Amino acid sequence: MTLKYHRKAERPEAQLWIHDDDGTLIDFATGYTFVFKIGLLGSPAVVTKSTGITGATGSGVEPDGVPNITMAWAFDELDITPGNYDYQLTATNSGNDRIFQGTFRIDDVIS
Repeated sequence: MTLKYHRKAERPEAQLWIHDDDGTLIDFATGYTFVFKIGLLGSPAVVTKSTGITGATGSGVEPDGVPNITMAWAFDELDITPGNYDYQLTATNSGNDRIFQGTFRIDDVIS
């Protein structure tokens, strides 16, 4: 999944529908903590986020269903160099990590 944002723009929350290997939505409603990182695989993260991430049961499919992960962005949280990055979302429950990844794109704005 690709997430796209503009640098320094007002940011809507990210909405993700994360599925298990069998294709069902994962129930993240209770017991999970989350860390979201943006960067390049094998390199240090340029953004690490552990607040503003909410898990839910979720339902349906994107874009009409209810996401099972939402992330609210703080002002200037994504003020990073425009370009294509990787993201990894780590969901931890009772010490067990599940890692999901995709592409994260930051576009520049016209000044």
